Amino acid sequence: MRYAFFFIFTILLVTYSSAQDNIVGKTNKSEILKSKQHRSWFNDVYNSYQPEPETIEELIHLFKNNDFHVDVYFGTWCADSQREVPKLIKLLEEGQFNFKNLNLIGLDRDKIIPGIPEEQRKELNVFNVPTIIVYEDGKEINRFVEYARESLERDLLKIFSKTPYKNSYHK
Repeated sequence: MRYAFFFIFTILLVTYSSAQDNIVGKTNKSEILKSKQHRSWFNDVYNSYQPEPETIEELIHLFKNNDFHVDVYFGTWCADSQREVPKLIKLLEEGQFNFKNLNLIGLDRDKIIPGIPEEQRKELNVFNVPTIIVYEDGKEINRFVEYARESLERDLLKIFSKTPYKNSYHK
């Protein structure tokens, strides 16, 4: 009986502690880097990623001449988010994006957007992570969903330049 209790207690403790390591809700780069667990994958990808200089120049021009807002829905538990979010941050930093216009929103494994009503969740249509939604003048111009068609930077360059683009789930 003691062993059964100990086993169940251990499983619950491991489940609870791993759930606590996920970042849920509005966050930022420095919050991600505060966690030893998340800092590791973030820095590995961020430091190894080298955006194309031509793309950076185009993004600098686009960001200077447009007022984009970007919402990023991601999961710190998700391999796709771990691959794309550090690259996105580096791309935006080097492109001189106004980070006041960036919202990073961590989702739990159920991909529930915290703090908003169910109707608004349905309207946002976020079912895969990462989902990067780009807005201009309060209207969505396009979105990147989960993985790239070409590469993150080329896909995002199409979105920011308003070139026709269909994400990986758009048929």
